[in-house]
Amino acid sequence: MDCGGTTVLVGVKDMDADAAAVRASAREAATAGARLHIVHAYVWPLFPSNGNEEREHAEERVDAAALYARSVEPSLTVTPAVVDGAPIPVLLRAATQSALVVLGGHGLAGAAADPRSSVSIQVAARAAAPVMFVRGEERAGPVVVGLDGSPDADAALRLAIVAARRRRSGLIVLHAAGARCASEGDVARLTTHRVVEGPASDALIRESWTASLLVVGAQGDRPTLLGPVTQTVLRHAACPVLVARSGGAVHSGHWRQERALAA
Repeated sequence: MDCGGTTVLVGVKDMDADAAAVRASAREAATAGARLHIVHAYVWPLFPSNGNEEREHAEERVDAAALYARSVEPSLTVTPAVVDGAPIPVLLRAATQSALVVLGGHGLAGAAADPRSSVSIQVAARAAAPVMFVRGEERAGPVVVGLDGSPDADAALRLAIVAARRRRSGLIVLHAAGARCASEGDVARLTTHRVVEGPASDALIRESWTASLLVVGAQGDRPTLLGPVTQTVLRHAACPVLVARSGGAVHSGHWRQERALAA
């Protein structure tokens, strides 16, 4: 398989919780002709056991993830790795060499996490690649994207168009009142384009129950690490969520984004 130097990164902590993320990342990588890089961030315990069983267990986890990925996509090139360090810096470093980052979304449900220590929020806000959060089973349905007129929303729209094409699905744009519309050739590709009245997070979460993928900008129009609408969607969406950022590697590397997501 010709991978062309493109890599999809998936972070794995526990296969019981992260199997859906591994499966989704394997399919994204296979579609793009990309490598799948599986990473487990390992923090050495203060008092390791005799024989360092903890490290052995970490190796077993990434090996199990690689075996599962190959069962999903047998022709896939998979590179499993246990990397020393805390999850946030390990994943952010690996993301600089990746076209797409995939993480399990299970840890986002429930009570609000502290943004400063949340792996999911920090990676979504700072990674040099789009980040997809996966939980639950796959299903058919449209791709839904939220637009608020921000640069991050523009990046989200570009990714949503590519994702809908790859899935051969419809594309629904939820357009915040007062924000500018999608322009040029984008409008012609939209299945549904409508203005949302009321809280944007409520509308996006409602759509997530029938969507195959929800795409949102990272910051939106707020000067925060990760916008409040995006944080709410990450915690409560019923489908995978793809977070896009403008600027840096994500903006200049649109070819890389499209390669990771296009058919």
